[in-house]
Amino acid sequence: MSAEDIVRDALANLADGHVFADVAKQGVPPPWIVYQVAGGEIAADLSGRPFDEYLARVQIAVWHATPEGRSSLMQQVVRAVICPEVGAVPLGAPANIFEHETRLFGSRVEVSVWSDL
Repeated sequence: MSAEDIVRDALANLADGHVFADVAKQGVPPPWIVYQVAGGEIAADLSGRPFDEYLARVQIAVWHATPEGRSSLMQQVVRAVICPEVGAVPLGAPANIFEHETRLFGSRVEVSVWSDL
């Protein structure tokens, strides 16, 4: 399964279903969750052939109209992906941001997850 599929399935029931790859759909009101694969680690065997899976680095961002909503939603995201069923590993703690143009409160976290190559 791809990293995108793993993360989407884990987050599908959060943020009123407003879970998007790469960018939120225009016209959809917040809250949103946006995720994207941002690199990772590919390993190869001694002959130089890559293994069938790689360790994908996934960035997950949440956006909400209030700082309290942002924090609550990020807690839900962390619990949804960092669990035995999903197997994601945190790569640091969430970092909060504020988008002046949209007046939305955001938070972003990175995780790694094993994915099909």
